[in-house]
Amino acid sequence: MNQKSQQTAFILSVFLGFLGVDRFYLGYTGLGIVKLITCGGAGIWALIDVIILGMGTMEDANGNALLRETPVGTPKKSQGTAFLLSMFLGYFGLDRFYLGYTGLGIVKLITCGGAGIWALIDYLLIGMGLMKDSEGNSLLI
Repeated sequence: MNQKSQQTAFILSVFLGFLGVDRFYLGYTGLGIVKLITCGGAGIWALIDVIILGMGTMEDANGNALLRETPVGTPKKSQGTAFLLSMFLGYFGLDRFYLGYTGLGIVKLITCGGAGIWALIDYLLIGMGLMKDSEGNSLLI
């Protein structure tokens, strides 16, 4: 069984999704070609794929869930919610507040997401499924 990685698929989608590389990686050759020809559906399709992958709900062409890190602890917080908060309101630290990191949320709010760098790093970590909540638990899919 050749399972595809959540982390790899997300990174490919973020940086090369407009070329369809993420769809090729997941085994969707036809969709990858269409995405390549249309430049990711003028960016809209590429953005939708980033969101679906970042929320952890995408499957490969065979219908298999993407390979993720082994869950730690008792997951209570949703990766999808954390990802959407990070994507749209990460500069204000709302993703950190949601995950229970109140102090870091305040610092992130005051620094505008660490001038955007911290916000980008959190966005990537959550999208790859690597972020944990303040108690050290993995996030729910």
